[in-house]
Amino acid sequence: MSTIALSTRRDFIQAAGLAIAGAAIGPSAAAADPSAGPRRPRPLKFSADMREGLNPRRVTNAMWDFSWLTQHYAGGAFADFGKAADDLVERGFNTVRIDAFPLVIGALKSDDETITVAGNPLANWGMSDVDRPHAIVRELVEFMRAVKERGLSVILSSWGKDCKEYPDRKLALAKDRDGFRKCWERTLDILGSHDLLGHVLYVDLDQEFPFFSPFKDELNELAKQKSAGRSVEAAMEEVGQFEQGLTRLAWKPAQMEYVRRLFSEMLPHFQSRYPRQRFTYSLTSFFKEVRAMGLQLFDVLELHLWIHSPRFDNRTGFQKLTKDRGEHDYRDYADRVAAALDTVGPILAKEMENKCAFARAWSEEIAAPVVTTEAWGPWWHMDHPDLDWGWLRDWCEQCMGLAAEHKFWGVTPWNYSHPYWKNWSDVAWYRKVNERFLRS
Repeated sequence: MSTIALSTRRDFIQAAGLAIAGAAIGPSAAAADPSAGPRRPRPLKFSADMREGLNPRRVTNAMWDFSWLTQHYAGGAFADFGKAADDLVERGFNTVRIDAFPLVIGALKSDDETITVAGNPLANWGMSDVDRPHAIVRELVEFMRAVKERGLSVILSSWGKDCKEYPDRKLALAKDRDGFRKCWERTLDILGSHDLLGHVLYVDLDQEFPFFSPFKDELNELAKQKSAGRSVEAAMEEVGQFEQGLTRLAWKPAQMEYVRRLFSEMLPHFQSRYPRQRFTYSLTSFFKEVRAMGLQLFDVLELHLWIHSPRFDNRTGFQKLTKDRGEHDYRDYADRVAAALDTVGPILAKEMENKCAFARAWSEEIAAPVVTTEAWGPWWHMDHPDLDWGWLRDWCEQCMGLAAEHKFWGVTPWNYSHPYWKNWSDVAWYRKVNERFLRS
């Protein structure tokens, strides 16, 4: 069925519902009719393209991180979960990726507890003007129910967030793997009890490992690189930075073994406990290191692919920018971006093609479909008078085409697909790029 013919919001909602029919379901749904006996699997069909047997057969994703909660208040961009979900459907998305706040949910004294999320009006994502109370479990259930009713899939992830009542959650779990597992188990079990696991496409246990992970410092200690007190912004500056000269793995043998053991412990645990769910770790760096481990445990290979490389970063000065919603002068940066694109644009395009080819090869090697939910341009961009969205829109549109050529299962137009960015009003562009990928 061609999605181009879908002209109304109702058409989109109905089509999205059909697209995910038969998706992996959670333990609660399996027990819906105990008298029916064991559930029988669908007949398997072998194909040269594993995506053709998956539901949905293509994934168009909007990354809503923690914003769905931090801006869920009167006047906020996510005040009405139903309208937000309708907006996704209208723009041709069939999936949304969110922070399920498992580290906070794992600490709650009861499912009815209200927590306080600190205000951060200058935040790049998920800004909130003041401290706000949230009934976090109830709001998660409401959000999950709203997107389910519209036939949308959800990817659950964790940015390691905390709250005022339970601060420093990452520090509390830094060497507590069992505690980390129990946080996710409680979160998934709550959703299962409300019949809200059936539309979970997969679970990303630890967003962009190891940058947001409770285990980041322990990993860094193995290289004698202390990172205590380093902000997430500082950690993200490492993305796209590469050793010059001889090619080698960035992690030392002790770090390689640490990560191998961690992944080999966590993924089988959750796959055994929730056999009808998919699990993975998303990555934005250290691709070669993780691939070298040869693990065939990822149910999905989620890689975040950016324009960053020494050629781009050296010319633009991206790493040294102040990156927030404050008042800054970005004219020099904008001029430098233009210079980089004019001078080495074709080289940057070839670099991105190589990254997509690498992702496809790794995907086929471990038989896991490849998805990118944050990608393409610089990992930071902003609505600002000095910053041009025109080149970025064109670049990302072409990158989505590259992803289709390299047989990605899922893509995102960019990691700015939120109601609080001005680009959200360009419904036609979102429809165009998403429908093109869905037909690929």
